[in-house]
Order: sequence, then structure tokens, then C-alpha cells
Amino acid sequence: MRLETSDWVQGRTSNGELIQGFIEHIDTLEGIVTVQVIKSDNEEAVGKATTVREHWIKKIPEDAQMNAEQLLSMIDIALATRDEAWFMELTDQLQAVKLHDNYDSRNKDNAKHSRLTSFI
Repeated sequence: MRLETSDWVQGRTSNGELIQGFIEHIDTLEGIVTVQVIKSDNEEAVGKATTVREHWIKKIPEDAQMNAEQLLSMIDIALATRDEAWFMELTDQLQAVKLHDNYDSRNKDNAKHSRLTSFI
């Protein structure tokens, strides 16, 4: 499966840390991928970008990813059941989805701008 910028991935760093996030950059010549870390067993890695070997990560299937609407519905259930831990986990996931969506739309806008300026 070919990896692309903005794909959701999971894997390990060279230090053995488990990470989950989305791809910001791919260096195909070096086989290195820059991942914006959303979840990790190392709390200090969360919210930061890290580089990993391409073969140390795998794409998360799209059907395994929740979108913002699904997360909001789950948050409503967590509130109704007064499950604070689940609520916090879901809101963190929602923030990650929003961060990813903003990153993805910004890159698409930049690509459109690049094509337009090269045309002019």
C-alpha cells in the first residue's frame, strides 16, 4: 500500500515508541516519513512531528478512522453516561481529526495555488 501525505498511520520510532498520527512529508529517496504524532506511549511525543523509516509504519484503513461527526455523537453518549475519561479521550481524538483536516485542506490550497501560479 502506497503512503501519501496526510494519510493516517501507526508504527514505531527508532526508539521503539508506539506512534499514531498523520503524514506531513515523505522523503522517497531516503525512505523517511515525517509523522505528526497524535497518540503515543511516550506522552512527550504527542503533538510533535517525528521522522521514521517508511517500512516501520503502516497506513490505518479509512474504515477504521472516525470522522468528526461520528466523534461528536460518541461525545454525546459519553456526556449522557457521565464517563469523564471516555469524554476526554474522544475530545482528544476530535482535536486530532480537526488538526488533520486543517493540515490537509491547507496542503490542497497550496497545491492549487502552485498550479495556478505556474500556469500564469
